[in-house]
Amino acid sequence: MADAIYSKVADLMIDSVVFTAKTSVDKYNKPTFSGDTTVTGRLVYDTAKSKDVQGIEVIDAGRFITKGPATTITVSHKMVVGADTFTINGVDNISDENGAHHTVIRFGR
Repeated sequence: MADAIYSKVADLMIDSVVFTAKTSVDKYNKPTFSGDTTVTGRLVYDTAKSKDVQGIEVIDAGRFITKGPATTITVSHKMVVGADTFTINGVDNISDENGAHHTVIRFGR
């Protein structure tokens, strides 16, 4: 049943985003990143207030919605869309009685 739903919304999931994992920090405590992962989904730019994983209020620049639970993406990744780089404020795996069906990644500057 889930595959039937995904086939109906696949034409809405046309945006590609690159996520890069944080691998370490340098001697100046600046994070270093490597290992690009390209994910397709729906990119929605919509400014909103939310709370990050530490409970601190942040401003989201938008959301990226992707099919299935993208559990490998965490707040320690960075998100690249074209020439813009964003931090990830939160990752929410959305589920119902049939299990996890999509992931919402909230991002900001």
